[in-house]
Amino acid sequence: MIHLVCLTKPYNELDFKIWYKWHKLIGIDKIHIVHNDSNLRIDRYVNPPDCYQYLNGWPNQWQLFNDILNQNKFGFKNEDIILFLDDDEFLWFDQKEPLDAVLMKQFRMLDCVLVPQILMSTKALTEQRSNNLIEHSIYRRNDLSNQGKCILLYNERNEYDFTKEEQNERGHVPFINGMRYSDVVGSDCSKTTYGLVGYNAPVRLYHYHIKSMDDWKHKLERGSAANETQFYDEDITKNKWYGGYEVIDLTMMNTAKRIGLI
Repeated sequence: MIHLVCLTKPYNELDFKIWYKWHKLIGIDKIHIVHNDSNLRIDRYVNPPDCYQYLNGWPNQWQLFNDILNQNKFGFKNEDIILFLDDDEFLWFDQKEPLDAVLMKQFRMLDCVLVPQILMSTKALTEQRSNNLIEHSIYRRNDLSNQGKCILLYNERNEYDFTKEEQNERGHVPFINGMRYSDVVGSDCSKTTYGLVGYNAPVRLYHYHIKSMDDWKHKLERGSAANETQFYDEDITKNKWYGGYEVIDLTMMNTAKRIGLI
């Protein structure tokens, strides 16, 4: 079974609806939504067998993920596939085979896979947007390497730790039994949270980090789930992923149309 865990503090109902429907349409078996301190009624979109829970206060994201795995709060079984994604991150795969078959092929030597993010935005930053992320942001950066997110092959005997820091990197990819190693999709293995980006890889992670100025203000207002103090600067141009969106990439757009999402 494929599980997707999402800790979210949503402010845009359409964005969440598109994100949720996308992942159901591509074949995620069970989505676990942890809704943190926002007034949107996103629970109405979450239907069985998916799970919804509301969490008040600062969620301490990386410790929360530790508890979910090590205390097996969502009833995982050995060899279940588990993803941890934000609601502006979209898993994509080539759909030549079912999702579970494609994902299993990525576990070459280890039970942790790293999918480096492909960053999507607009060529020029807009003040606001009136449509969903997939239709709004069709330009990508051409980064050689990037930070990514993990896909785990669950084993109840493993001890998972997202909180441990090494090389100034914490979270994203857990230490498993004291070591942080992952098979990088389309590449070699990694000891960090970074890997070479595979723009033609069979599994990809499209991340809409820079959306619009209005979205940036919302991001600053809602704070960080992983840090008690906000670490993003109000000046969006100081963000390390600001600018450089020069390559048109219609992968998400074309797939969304083909599966009937937009």
